[in-house]
Amino acid sequence: MAIGEIGLTLKDFYTLTYNEYHNVAKAYMQKDEREWLRTRMLASLLINVQMPKDKHITPEMLFSLPSDNLIIKKKPVPTKDEFLQAVERYNKGKDKV
Repeated sequence: MAIGEIGLTLKDFYTLTYNEYHNVAKAYMQKDEREWLRTRMLASLLINVQMPKDKHITPEMLFSLPSDNLIIKKKPVPTKDEFLQAVERYNKGKDKV
Protein backbone atom coordinates (compact mmCIF):
# COMPACT_ATOMS: atom_id res chain seq x y z
CA MET A 1 0.00 0.00 0.00
CA ALA A 2 2.78 2.46 0.90
CA ILE A 3 4.66 2.20 -2.35
CA GLY A 4 1.74 1.57 -4.70
CA GLU A 5 -1.34 3.43 -3.53
CA ILE A 6 0.15 6.11 -1.28
CA GLY A 7 3.05 6.73 -3.63
CA LEU A 8 5.98 6.69 -1.22
CA THR A 9 9.37 5.83 -2.60
CA LEU A 10 11.11 2.79 -1.15
CA LYS A 11 13.69 5.06 0.49
CA ASP A 12 10.98 7.21 2.12
CA PHE A 13 9.12 4.13 3.31
CA TYR A 14 12.17 2.65 5.03
CA THR A 15 13.01 5.95 6.77
CA LEU A 16 9.57 6.15 8.43
CA THR A 17 8.98 4.89 11.93
CA TYR A 18 5.95 2.68 12.54
CA ASN A 19 3.95 5.59 14.02
CA GLU A 20 4.82 7.87 11.11
CA TYR A 21 3.73 5.23 8.60
CA HIS A 22 0.54 4.62 10.59
CA ASN A 23 -0.30 8.35 10.43
CA VAL A 24 0.42 8.51 6.68
CA ALA A 25 -1.72 5.44 6.00
CA LYS A 26 -4.55 6.74 8.20
CA ALA A 27 -4.52 10.11 6.40
CA TYR A 28 -4.62 8.33 3.03
CA MET A 29 -7.61 6.22 4.07
CA GLN A 30 -9.46 9.28 5.41
CA LYS A 31 -8.85 11.10 2.13
CA ASP A 32 -10.17 8.10 0.21
CA GLU A 33 -13.24 7.99 2.45
CA ARG A 34 -13.93 11.70 1.84
CA GLU A 35 -13.71 11.14 -1.91
CA TRP A 36 -16.31 8.34 -1.69
CA LEU A 37 -18.57 10.55 0.43
CA ARG A 38 -18.29 13.29 -2.18
CA THR A 39 -19.05 10.84 -5.01
CA ARG A 40 -22.10 9.50 -3.18
CA MET A 41 -23.37 13.04 -2.49
CA LEU A 42 -22.97 14.13 -6.12
CA ALA A 43 -24.67 11.00 -7.42
CA SER A 44 -27.64 11.49 -5.10
CA LEU A 45 -27.94 15.14 -6.15
CA LEU A 46 -27.98 14.17 -9.82
CA ILE A 47 -30.63 11.53 -9.20
CA ASN A 48 -32.78 13.88 -7.10
CA VAL A 49 -32.85 16.47 -9.90
CA GLN A 50 -34.79 14.00 -12.04
CA MET A 51 -37.10 12.70 -9.27
CA PRO A 52 -40.37 14.17 -8.00
CA LYS A 53 -40.05 16.15 -4.75
CA ASP A 54 -41.69 13.47 -2.64
CA LYS A 55 -39.38 10.73 -3.96
CA HIS A 56 -35.97 12.23 -3.13
CA ILE A 57 -33.26 9.90 -1.84
CA THR A 58 -30.49 10.48 0.66
CA PRO A 59 -26.85 9.69 -0.15
CA GLU A 60 -26.95 6.83 2.37
CA MET A 61 -29.81 5.21 0.43
CA LEU A 62 -27.65 4.98 -2.71
CA PHE A 63 -24.90 2.74 -1.33
CA SER A 64 -23.28 2.19 2.03
CA LEU A 65 -19.71 2.94 3.03
CA PRO A 66 -17.66 1.37 5.84
CA SER A 67 -17.84 4.62 7.81
CA ASP A 68 -21.65 4.44 7.87
CA ASN A 69 -21.51 1.56 10.35
CA LEU A 70 -19.25 3.55 12.66
CA ILE A 71 -21.64 6.49 12.67
CA ILE A 72 -24.73 4.36 13.34
CA LYS A 73 -23.22 2.17 16.08
CA LYS A 74 -22.18 4.79 18.62
CA LYS A 75 -21.71 3.56 22.16
CA PRO A 76 -24.28 4.83 24.65
CA VAL A 77 -23.10 7.37 27.21
CA PRO A 78 -22.90 5.77 30.67
CA THR A 79 -25.17 7.02 33.41
CA LYS A 80 -23.77 8.70 36.51
CA ASP A 81 -24.25 5.51 38.56
CA GLU A 82 -22.46 3.38 35.94
CA PHE A 83 -19.60 5.85 35.90
CA LEU A 84 -19.25 5.80 39.70
CA GLN A 85 -19.31 1.98 39.71
CA ALA A 86 -16.54 1.93 37.10
CA VAL A 87 -14.47 4.33 39.21
CA GLU A 88 -14.91 2.10 42.24
CA ARG A 89 -13.84 -0.99 40.28
CA TYR A 90 -10.81 0.90 39.00
CA ASN A 91 -9.80 2.04 42.47
CA LYS A 92 -10.19 -1.49 43.90
CA GLY A 93 -7.95 -2.90 41.18
CA LYS A 94 -5.41 -0.14 41.77
CA ASP A 95 -5.14 -1.00 45.47
CA LYS A 96 -4.23 -4.63 44.70
CA VAL A 97 -1.12 -3.62 42.77
